[in-house]
Amino acid sequence: MPPKTAKSSTASKREPKGKGLQPRDDSEDELDVPPQETNSNGQDEAPPTTDPSLGEATEAVDSRSLEEILGSIPPPPPPAMTNEPGAPRLMITHLVNRNFKSYAGEQILGPFHKRFSCIIGPNGSGKSNVIDSMLFVFGYRAQKIRSKKLSVLIHSSDKHKDVQSCTVEVHFQKIIDKEGDDYEVIPNSKFYVSRTANKDNSSNYHINGKKSTFKEVGTLLRSHGIDLDHNRFLILQGEVEQIAMMKPKGQTEHDEGMLEYLEDIIGSCRLKEPIQTLSRRIELLNEQRGEKLNRVKLVEKEKNALEGEKNKAVDFLTLENDIFKYKSQLYQYYVHDLQKRVMDKEQEKQKILEETKELTEKNAKISEEMEKMNQELKNVEKKQNKINKYIETQKEKFTQLDLQDVEVREKIKHSKSKSKALQKQLEKDQKKLEEVRGIPASSEQAISEATARKEDLEKQKGKEEEKLKEVMESLKEETSGLQHDKETKEKELMELSKAVNETRSQMDLAQSELDIYLSRHKTALTQLNTAKQTLQTTSDTLQERRPAITELQVKIPLTEQELKKDQEELGQLMKMDNDARHVVRELQQKVDEAKSSLSSNRSRGKVLDALMQLKKSGKIPGIYGRLGDLGAIDEKFDVAISSCCGALDNIVVDTIDTAQKCVTFLKEQNIGVATFIGLDKMKVWEKNMTPIRTPENSPRLFDMVRVNDESVRPAFYFALRDTLVAQDMEQATRMAFQKDRRWRVVTLKGQIIEMAGTMTGGGRVLKGRMGSSIGTEVSQEELDRMESKLNEKVSKLQGCQERRLQLEENVQRLQPQLREMKNTLEKYTNSMSSLADQETHLKLQIKELEANVLAAAPDKAKQKQMEKSLEAFKKNFESASSKAGKVENEVKRLHNLIVDINSHKLKAQQDKLDKINKELDDCSSVITKAKVAIKTADR
Repeated sequence: MPPKTAKSSTASKREPKGKGLQPRDDSEDELDVPPQETNSNGQDEAPPTTDPSLGEATEAVDSRSLEEILGSIPPPPPPAMTNEPGAPRLMITHLVNRNFKSYAGEQILGPFHKRFSCIIGPNGSGKSNVIDSMLFVFGYRAQKIRSKKLSVLIHSSDKHKDVQSCTVEVHFQKIIDKEGDDYEVIPNSKFYVSRTANKDNSSNYHINGKKSTFKEVGTLLRSHGIDLDHNRFLILQGEVEQIAMMKPKGQTEHDEGMLEYLEDIIGSCRLKEPIQTLSRRIELLNEQRGEKLNRVKLVEKEKNALEGEKNKAVDFLTLENDIFKYKSQLYQYYVHDLQKRVMDKEQEKQKILEETKELTEKNAKISEEMEKMNQELKNVEKKQNKINKYIETQKEKFTQLDLQDVEVREKIKHSKSKSKALQKQLEKDQKKLEEVRGIPASSEQAISEATARKEDLEKQKGKEEEKLKEVMESLKEETSGLQHDKETKEKELMELSKAVNETRSQMDLAQSELDIYLSRHKTALTQLNTAKQTLQTTSDTLQERRPAITELQVKIPLTEQELKKDQEELGQLMKMDNDARHVVRELQQKVDEAKSSLSSNRSRGKVLDALMQLKKSGKIPGIYGRLGDLGAIDEKFDVAISSCCGALDNIVVDTIDTAQKCVTFLKEQNIGVATFIGLDKMKVWEKNMTPIRTPENSPRLFDMVRVNDESVRPAFYFALRDTLVAQDMEQATRMAFQKDRRWRVVTLKGQIIEMAGTMTGGGRVLKGRMGSSIGTEVSQEELDRMESKLNEKVSKLQGCQERRLQLEENVQRLQPQLREMKNTLEKYTNSMSSLADQETHLKLQIKELEANVLAAAPDKAKQKQMEKSLEAFKKNFESASSKAGKVENEVKRLHNLIVDINSHKLKAQQDKLDKINKELDDCSSVITKAKVAIKTADR
């Protein structure tokens, strides 16, 4: 069955209660999202307010203009499935049912006609199941498909008992109508939508066989003109009669009749709320018009009654104006001259204010930096204190460990030195013992080798002598006399050499015996001298440290007392310094504000001075003062409020009567003119002072003002109203011209946009008309006293800071000094016991060594006898050596004579013989020394 056009559609979004088509139940299928009821704008539709009691409140809130109300009316809903002649449209080609209700297996219904198709058959043949299959695909509840749940839709019969799911496919295509029943299919426009229901009452959708969601299916069908929101494409049986039986109009607001039904279909219900709103507004405006008209008539009557008095007053004022006109001409010259002076003074004042502001800003910056640095200093000091405590604890532990280490090191050092000495002595003795043990064997070997060598040399000497004799025989005739003398002397020299060797051996043996006899005594004496030197060093150390310990024991408490005193004074000074800084900052701020206030008072003229003097005298106590002096604002908004608030120079009084007294006083004294604000007339503004919503959440200038007396706040609202503050002109323009209302906006640079649309700016920047703090009137004497007090506090603060720096240096100097003294004292104290023990031990050791020296002392008689024997051997050796030397010299002389005579014949042979003789002497010497060494080693 093809979808119907708008001409045949009678169903709508709003149906009779309990009847008609409804979207499917979302609880039956978790995959789908049911279509929501929306208005023609696609937004959620809220029911209009029908409570008459809410009309006034609604009108009070709804302050939109007529254009805005008309602009808020949503557009009419578009008609479903309408298209121009010859334009493409959608049609259903056929349906495919698989196991759906009475259709077992796969059943294809179609093809359908492009305009009209009819399904006929007897009751119970399944005609309604065709419509049900379409409703199933379009996502309706199971109850609307004449079933309690989705699983009931699955075909069940004797031949097909266990079917798990059912599926319905609706196939579409786009066509262009031609004459008659003919049409043209648009290429690539065919698609189909299917839905499958499972045994577990769940279902899922597919588009062209691809799994999808109901939302995507609805979007696709709506894009082709199928209205799922208002159900205008399907009319079920019974609905026509139901619609025809509806009442013409609903009896109550919540009832629905034919009128409401048709309005909902054609979309005119969207005009209902604007019509009601405009009707209520017309009623309110008529009431206001009547009220204003009555007031105009009453005022007109009063005006007519006062016409005569007005004419008299006009005549009087005309004459008075003439007088003032002539006086004005007289005063113009003075005014012109004074204006020039004022301009000059204003320029000077402006320069002074700029300089003052710069200094104030610098002072504020410096103060902020000082506060930050003080805070950082406090944090650093806290960290430093924690670190110092940790360091002190660790240093105490280190000191104890260091002292223990010193004591142990002293003991180890003493033990090592003693061990080294003993080890050296042991090694020396062992080495000497090994040497002594090896001496006899090596000496015996040397004796045997020397003896064997001597025998060989003697044999060789005999041969050489024979050769020499042969040479001498040949030369005997020439040197017979000399040769005879030489042989005689050589025989004598041999006897003497033998004596020299024997005396040398005796002398060396005696010397070795004496050294061995005295060596034990010398070793003990050396050990005794070493121990005495160590004892002397230890005693000197003890003597040095005893007075040092006494001095430290006296010095440490004094240093601790001094350090504690400085730390306490430093703590007090730090507290005083912080307090003094705070006081100086407050005094500086008060002095700056007093200077600014005094300068402002001087520039305001004599009118305000006269009035404030009048207040101080008590004649008119109801004067509060200048409006700008009764409040304060941040410097950021100074230019803004000075530029846009002309009433800051107005005088605030408690009542209008007080203002009249002030005006009378100024007239009588001919001081000048002033504008007054009576607080009794300002109460009407209190209801407007509550916070309001502003464009872009920008601040309201009135909310930025601070006051001490809340009673003067309405006066500030009277002067500022709802003026907003913008950062720049662009933001100000954006905020001023809103759709719902216009705003008065001022920028931070003093540019103003009035509600009427006029803009002001570009001239001289005004500032300083309201301070950043609320002050009181200050005289020059009070200002001088405040400056004197400030200078005194600053001087004290500087002295405090100098003393603080001095104390910090003392504390930093004394802390490490005290730590060092404590460490030294503890080190000396702990080392005293080890040094005393060492001294006692050395004294005992010296006694033992002295006993050893005495025990090892040689026998004087025996030592003298050995020394006497050694001297005798030395004399014998020297005597034998002297005689042998003389003979040897004579032999050499004779030999040289013989050599000179027969040098060319005897020299070579004689050199050989001399060499052999020398080697023989060496062998005899080795044998002698080896024998002495053997005797010494045996001893």
